[in-house]
Amino acid sequence: MLSYYLNNTNSYTIRTENTSSNQFTMSLQDMITQTNSTASLVSSSFTSYENLLAFTASISGAYTGQEFRVRVLNSGSSEPIWHGSLQVYQSQSVDKAVYKTQNTQYISNESTNEYIII
Repeated sequence: MLSYYLNNTNSYTIRTENTSSNQFTMSLQDMITQTNSTASLVSSSFTSYENLLAFTASISGAYTGQEFRVRVLNSGSSEPIWHGSLQVYQSQSVDKAVYKTQNTQYISNESTNEYIII
C-alpha cells in the first residue's frame, strides 16, 4: 500500500513487470464511491534491468481518509504493469514515508558472503 500525503511531494519507487515503454499512466478507483480517475505522473523514470519505476504523483481533489485501487499502465495499454492500493493522509511534521533513524552507531555494510562452518 502506498501512502499519499496532501500538500506534500509524493515520490515513489515501485518494482513493476517488465516493459519497454517510457510513458506511464496511473489509474485510480475510489474504494468507496467506485469512481475512476487518473493521477498525473511527473518526472517518471524506468530502470529496465531492475524493473524499477520512480515517479512523483499528483492526485487532484484527494481528501484525507480516501482509499484507491491503483493500476500503473503503459500509456495506450489496458494491461497493468503494477497494481496495489493507496491511502490518503493529512501531511504531518514527519511523514511516515520519510524514515529517520535514532541508531547512528551501527551501519549495514555489504557482505562478502563468507560463512564459518563449525
